[in-house]
Amino acid sequence: MKNILTISIVFALLLTIGCSKENLDPVPQTSLSDLSVFDTKDRVVAQVNGMYALTKSGNFLGGRFFVYNDVRAENFIPKSSNLVTCFATWNHSVVSSTNEVQNFWGAVYAAVNAINVFLEGLQVAWDGGKLDGKITQAEFDQFRSEALTLRALCYFDLLQLYAKPYNIGAGANPGVPLRLTAMKSAEGNDLARSTVAECYTQILKDLNDAEPLAATSYSTALLNTTRIHRNTIIALKTRVYLHMQNWANVVSESAKIVGQSTPPFSATSGVAFALNPSYADLWTTYTSAESIFSMPFTSTNTPGTQNGLPHYFNSASSESYYLNTSAGSVYATMNDTDVRKSSLVLADGNYFLSKYPDFTTLTNYAPVIRYAEVLLNRAEALVRSGGAVTAEALSLLNAVRTRSFPTGAYASFATVNDFYNAILLERNMEFLGEGMRNLDIMRLGIPIPAKNTSMGNVAEIPSTSTSYIWPMPANELGINKLLTPNK
Repeated sequence: MKNILTISIVFALLLTIGCSKENLDPVPQTSLSDLSVFDTKDRVVAQVNGMYALTKSGNFLGGRFFVYNDVRAENFIPKSSNLVTCFATWNHSVVSSTNEVQNFWGAVYAAVNAINVFLEGLQVAWDGGKLDGKITQAEFDQFRSEALTLRALCYFDLLQLYAKPYNIGAGANPGVPLRLTAMKSAEGNDLARSTVAECYTQILKDLNDAEPLAATSYSTALLNTTRIHRNTIIALKTRVYLHMQNWANVVSESAKIVGQSTPPFSATSGVAFALNPSYADLWTTYTSAESIFSMPFTSTNTPGTQNGLPHYFNSASSESYYLNTSAGSVYATMNDTDVRKSSLVLADGNYFLSKYPDFTTLTNYAPVIRYAEVLLNRAEALVRSGGAVTAEALSLLNAVRTRSFPTGAYASFATVNDFYNAILLERNMEFLGEGMRNLDIMRLGIPIPAKNTSMGNVAEIPSTSTSYIWPMPANELGINKLLTPNK
């Protein structure tokens, strides 16, 4: 957070804009707690929308989080060396004062504070009877579940860039400051970092608290994709446990939404997640049963200049990233008949993703999590927890693989390590441009591969290097006296 007062202003303005029926009067920066923002259901809903709006900021889940996690790894080469468009992240030269290091931190903690303000205010209004006859118990529970889940997602994503992975030191390394109460002034800004393990404990507490409160589904496919419900929470828990290498819990959580041990796999309760038959259609039909949670955009509600995914991965952009096609790259490994390869766009001698076609108005949704990931999470966890490649694990892997590469089904694996390598490759091919590659590298504690390209040579980054994760932001170090830098 650059300044907690700035965050208060942002949230107050968001409430003013988000309430469709009433205009709220401007208030002093430190008087957020005095606002009558829980007087009507419309005002409560405006705050719920405000939380989602802050998490889908272009500096966060509107685009940049995915881009950072893709370009840190080896799959992409930049057209431009413009520092504004992540070149320092690509070549691992970021420092505490680098824009992305500071801006991402600020965007996430702005969302966290808005969530904390909402959770506290909603509870006080509910307990005091101010919401009697205005919202139901089910609505109260649902709003809380959405806030808790968004907060868990914020902290999980922060850890992926600013803290060492859980598997390095079993979570004993410094994580990030856990801000769990509303900040309406600068008081309390000094807060030490919790450990990585403590952060994961809080993330899971929020998700576990949210799950029984959440709605099982909404009335439309759009809402099922863009708002949090019970199965969204379960899917996110499979990702969290995967990063903790808690294989047993990945298996138990995924079992709730992978209803069969053989294809076709689908959720049997709540929103009926399933693989979309067409991989290509995922990028034009954003509300398929595969889209567990996405950040939506329209021509009048975009992630902003130099933030959206089309800006970074569409061939029309002068600042985009194209695929590394060198020997040993994921591109070189993919079969030519695989739709994920044949659908790439060739422009000026380079290959670009076709996932985000709307470069003009930036309306492509940002995919936070898809059902394909849950299936691969479960497949990997089944084998890692049991030490053997089971028929179900093979079927789960092949379900994702053959959707795009029908003749590419694996018959068997000689060793479990061969299976792990196949899973990692599949995830790399399936989630290109969705921010997954760096997450997989981090959770396994493996080196970030070297990059030898026309835009410069970047050495391999081992997990022991200070460049393996981002530094603490300079502006936060200057404000939070208890924050310690990464070493």
